[in-house]
Amino acid sequence: MTKKLQHSFFIVINISIILLLISSCAQIVSPGGGKKDITPPQVVRYSPDSAQLNFKSRSIEITFDEFVQLKDLNSQLIISPPLENEPDINLKNKKLIIDLNKKDSLKPNTTYCISFGNAIQDLNENNPIDNFRYIFSTGTYIDSLFVKGKVENAFDHKTEKGVLVMLYSDLRDSMVYKKLPEYFAKTKEDGTFQINNIRNGKYRIIALKDGNANYKYDGETESIGFVDTLINPSEKKNIVIDIFQESAKKVFLKKYFHPSYGKVVLVFNQGTDSLRVTNLTNGFKGVQEIVDFSKNKDTLTYWIKNFQLDTLRLQVSNGNKILDTVEFKMIKKEEALNSKRTPLKLLMLSSPDGNQNFDLNAGFILSFSHPISSVQENLKFEFKEDTLLFKTKWFPSFYKSNLSQIQFGYWDSTKNNQDTKNPGTFITTPEFKKIKLKENTSYHLFIPPGTFTDIFGLTNDTIKIDLKTREEKFYGIMKLNVKIPETTGNYIVQLMDEKENVIRESNIKKTETINYDYLYPQKYKLKIIVDENNNSKWDSGSYLQKIKGEKVIYNTEPITIRSNWDLDLDWIVGGK
Repeated sequence: MTKKLQHSFFIVINISIILLLISSCAQIVSPGGGKKDITPPQVVRYSPDSAQLNFKSRSIEITFDEFVQLKDLNSQLIISPPLENEPDINLKNKKLIIDLNKKDSLKPNTTYCISFGNAIQDLNENNPIDNFRYIFSTGTYIDSLFVKGKVENAFDHKTEKGVLVMLYSDLRDSMVYKKLPEYFAKTKEDGTFQINNIRNGKYRIIALKDGNANYKYDGETESIGFVDTLINPSEKKNIVIDIFQESAKKVFLKKYFHPSYGKVVLVFNQGTDSLRVTNLTNGFKGVQEIVDFSKNKDTLTYWIKNFQLDTLRLQVSNGNKILDTVEFKMIKKEEALNSKRTPLKLLMLSSPDGNQNFDLNAGFILSFSHPISSVQENLKFEFKEDTLLFKTKWFPSFYKSNLSQIQFGYWDSTKNNQDTKNPGTFITTPEFKKIKLKENTSYHLFIPPGTFTDIFGLTNDTIKIDLKTREEKFYGIMKLNVKIPETTGNYIVQLMDEKENVIRESNIKKTETINYDYLYPQKYKLKIIVDENNNSKWDSGSYLQKIKGEKVIYNTEPITIRSNWDLDLDWIVGGK
C-alpha cells in the first residue's frame, strides 16, 4: 500500500470513529408535551341561541372549540319539563346536534331545560363540561324560579343518586300515576336536588325511585315520598322528602322449593300472621306435619314425617283466602339415607365457636339441621370449668328455644318456688337461665351420642365443645338515659353497630334508663322508631291515604365504647 493510500485509509477510519462517538453520545428525546390539558370544551356557537325566546325550531346545534364525546348520556340527560319522546342526539365533527321528535308538541309559554350533566367531554383527556345546560322558552321570557332540598330513605335516612323529584301543577293525587310531571330533577349522591327554571305557582312535589324510568308511580314496586303541603318556588326554603316503599296490598307466594328429605320451604312477598298450609294429598296415614316461621313471618318451613307417596300437593292460604296450590316430587327416605353427597343425618349446624374468645353474656345455643323432638337428659353429659365438673345448686339442663335449636343452661327451681305439699313439684313453672360463666376461664362441654332425637328418629353423634371466656375488662358499659315526651305510643330504641346491624333493642313508653353491658369496644349508633300503632316494628306509609312512614330519629353523634369504660349518656328526644 502506498503512503498516499495509507493516509486516505486512516482519514476514513478516523472520520468513522468520530461519527460513531457522536452517535453514541447523542440522546434522542421526544419533543416536550407541555402541560396536561385540563380545560373542558368551550361552546363557540349556539343555533338557535341559548336562552332563545319564542322558540319554534325542531333542531338545535351546539358547536365546540374541539372534538367532543358523550359519556353515560342515558343516565346524565335530563329534559325538564319531560318530553313524550326522547330527542335524537348525535355528534358530527365538533357539533352536538339535538333533533326534537316530530311527534312532540312543545307547551306554550314554557321554559325548557336540557341538562347534560357531565356527559359532554373532550375527546383526548375526558375533561367534562360540568352541568352543561341548554335553555329555551316557547314564550316571551325565561322562568327563573327554583326549588331545592334533599331526599332521604324514611327508615334509615340514607341517600342515593338518581331519585326523581317531580312538580305537578295539576294537584290531583292521581296525576303521579297518569301524567308526566311539569318539572323534575334527579338527586345527587348526597340526596340533594335542585329543579330550575320553574314558573311561579303552587305545585305538588313528589319524590320517586322510578324503577322503569317512565316518570310515573307504578305502585308498591317503587319507593315514593311526598310533602304534606303544596309548595311555591317563590318561597325560598329547603325541602326534605322521606321516601318509603308501600306495603304490598296482596300477599303472594314468591318461590317454593324442596331442598331435602321431609323439608319444604315457601317464601312470600311479605310477612303475615295468617299463613296456613293444607296437605291435599290423599291416602296418607301416620303422617306428622310441623310448620316453622321465620322471624319476619315471610318464610314458612314445612316439615313432614312418614310421608310415603311420590308427590305432595300443598294448598297455601292467608287466613280464609287461598293464595296458591303447589306440587312437589318428594325425595324418598331411602334415597336420602343412601345419598353420598348429602346423606340424611342429624347434623349440628352451629355451636359456640372455640376458636375465638367466648362472650361472657352469650348462651350455649346448639343449632341442628332438623327439628328436635326429644332430649335424653339422663345421659352422662359433662360441663367442665377448666378440669373440674361444673357445680351449681341446680342441675344443668337443656331448653328448646325453637324447633331446631337447643340452649344449655339450668332451670331455676328455688325453694320459694316449690310446692311444700307436693315435693318435687312447683307452684309456677321454673325459669330457664343461662349459666353464669367466669371471666378468662376455659370450659369444656361433652354431649354423648343419642342425647338429641329429631323428628325423623335420627340422633346426634358425640358433641365436644371447648372454649375460653373473655376478660370482664374487655367490655364496656353504657347507661342510656332516654328522655321522651308523654305519649300513648311506643318508642323502639335500637343500639346498632356502624353498619347499622341491630345489637340490642328495647321498647319504652316513658322516660327510662337502659343499661347496656358487655359491649364490644367499637363505635355504635342509636336510633329510635316512633311506633305509632304499638306493634313493635317500623311501618311504611301510604301515598293515597297520605300516611308517611313512621318517624325515625337518629342520635347525631357516633358513640365510642372503650374496654373497661362506663359511659353515661343522656338522649333528649323530641315529640311525635
